[in-house]
Amino acid sequence: MTTRILCVADGGITPTMMSALKELESYDAEVTIVEDSQMTSMAEITDRMGVIERAGIDAAPTCPELLANCAEADVIVVHVASVNREVIDAAPNLKLVCVLRGGYENADVEYLKSKGIRLTNAPWRSANAVADFTVGMMIAENKNIARSHHFLKEGKWVKRYPNQPFIRDMRKCTVGLVGFGFIGSRVAKRLSGFECRVVVFDPYVDAKEIEAHGVDVADSLESLLEASDFVSLHMRISSDTHHMIDAEALRRMKPTAYLVNTARADLVDEEALVDALRGHRIGGAAIDVYAEEPIGTDHPYLSLDNVTLVSHLAGTSADTMQTSVEIGYEDLEAYLKGEELINRRA
Repeated sequence: MTTRILCVADGGITPTMMSALKELESYDAEVTIVEDSQMTSMAEITDRMGVIERAGIDAAPTCPELLANCAEADVIVVHVASVNREVIDAAPNLKLVCVLRGGYENADVEYLKSKGIRLTNAPWRSANAVADFTVGMMIAENKNIARSHHFLKEGKWVKRYPNQPFIRDMRKCTVGLVGFGFIGSRVAKRLSGFECRVVVFDPYVDAKEIEAHGVDVADSLESLLEASDFVSLHMRISSDTHHMIDAEALRRMKPTAYLVNTARADLVDEEALVDALRGHRIGGAAIDVYAEEPIGTDHPYLSLDNVTLVSHLAGTSADTMQTSVEIGYEDLEAYLKGEELINRRA
């Protein structure tokens, strides 16, 4: 029996990239590719995912192209389009949903479970891109790369910065990684070339597994904060991790230490961070994720002289999108061959 696979491309994973899934037709599959007319650019994609992460899947509109074509689908493959109750109810044959993202916030997980529909995602798709970017953010903030560029564009030759007394060689630094999953472990691998000491806190990963990577294990978040010259966050949001970096955590950091957040905005109490930066109670911060984007002159981050800000770029690369498709292909191929799905989520 032919398996009907409906793929929804967009401005991130384009129809051309999705076309690689056409090769699955050699397994008696029929692959149809439609394009999400609402998500034609990365700016639209970033905005949509921000809405879903903050307000839930029901805050996003249903993709018209997905809804119009899902009635006979056995499998739905999406990047950003929402697989919500409306879509699920309109697809009575649905057996598998593949979300080609690191998270799966744009799928109604509980409703899929209630229907016995399996769900996969691509959890490590951007891991290499984010790991590269994280190390770059550490160096940029420590060495004032972005600030110097900004001043030169304004015609200013600046040689002294707020962190001038404690600019460090990386080999002299301790880097604390909060989280040691797909991204955190890759950051550690990259830092090995800089000869840093790396210390890790992750209560969800076995200590022996962490130590196997040649890094140290912190016995608590507090001890990591107190020991580190850089604190880099790589956790997902949960009730346990929300605002894990609060005013008390910031007080435990060295006055010369930098906080790097390329993970989730809500890991950090932004008001407490602004207060610590304004008072120069930590050395600085490098930030890629925001509870509210710092656009407009009244955002407190924009008045600070010891922070590097970027517009949610950490996971952005052509390789990230390509990896998403490759992971999706592997899961779909396993499904079509009747093999166990290696990345089952529901």
